Amino acid sequence: MRLGKTLKILCLIWLSGGNSELFAKNSSELIYTEPFDLAAGGTTLTRASQEGIVFANPALLPLGAATIRWVGMETGFMADRDLAEGGASKMSAAAKTDQADFVESLFSRSLHFGQTLSLSLLNKNFAVTIFDRLEVDVEGNRYDNGGLPQINFAGEAYAGGMVTAAAQPLRWLSLGVTAKYFYMGEPDIHIPVTDVDRIKVLTENPQSLRDELTYGKGAGADVGALFLWQTSYVDLSLGLKVEDVGATRLSNDQKTLPQTTNVGLGFAIHGTTSVLHLSADYRDITDAYQEKTFKKIYLGARLMLWQMMGVAVGLYQGIPTFGVRFDAFFIKFGATAYGRELGTYPGDKQRNMVTIYTSIGI
Repeated sequence: MRLGKTLKILCLIWLSGGNSELFAKNSSELIYTEPFDLAAGGTTLTRASQEGIVFANPALLPLGAATIRWVGMETGFMADRDLAEGGASKMSAAAKTDQADFVESLFSRSLHFGQTLSLSLLNKNFAVTIFDRLEVDVEGNRYDNGGLPQINFAGEAYAGGMVTAAAQPLRWLSLGVTAKYFYMGEPDIHIPVTDVDRIKVLTENPQSLRDELTYGKGAGADVGALFLWQTSYVDLSLGLKVEDVGATRLSNDQKTLPQTTNVGLGFAIHGTTSVLHLSADYRDITDAYQEKTFKKIYLGARLMLWQMMGVAVGLYQGIPTFGVRFDAFFIKFGATAYGRELGTYPGDKQRNMVTIYTSIGI
């Protein structure tokens, strides 16, 4: 049984939970971060890549000499590092032998996997992007359900469209606004391990459950500003962004995404074709999501060489990140290693991930 079938089984179990509703966003993290920006610690307020600008800070759009910033599609696949480095074969072997054994193996390790897709057009003053992102996290717990073992499934499902307009009225000031419509959810589902028969039924007829899923839908807006001081070789920048201005109301049970305010600092040393950019972001300075401080701080460095190769390092929620990116004319590809803390405290539910991605466009 190959990796794709293993992931199919996991998704079927995820969809089979007693509560299939997808709930609203519960973190100040961006709903979509371009993988190379993720390699730079997730810092995006003073510099972002390709379609990442639309999600990061719309005021970044007018910067640079190119009239067309990006037209193309990007796809990415992520998995935890053990799965990417051979853990998949172990999990596949368990699933091939017996589904009950496969479920039992989840008590010894967690699984995290997902995919991203975006299709975008960006110029100096206007951008439109459609996107999709899905991540699934699976772990076993022997004592959650009244002392009985169960499998816990968490997920992040986001998709929608973004339209951005931006202008640079002054040499040192850029402004932008993004209108967005999306559906999203973050389910938290608990399934008793004794429900193996239910898993078998779902494996044979997965289509029967698709109509049971509900998603929160809503429209909102983000506004951003960038203050920039430039010389021939050095840039200093201050990025500001307000997400979900006035709060974004979702359709499921009248839930809302609270308004958040984010600030970032950037320092760049550059020539004509190469640049070193250092950045620091602090998200949700008004504490709308009531997260611990370590989850709000992002640090990163990007080195772009001859506009053809990039190397990035950083700290994402205190976890080291690293990535490389190559530009081969119409095709771009890269890899990012990073970590996310899904729990409340450092080391609570840390997931160490690898993303492989490719872009086709100009």
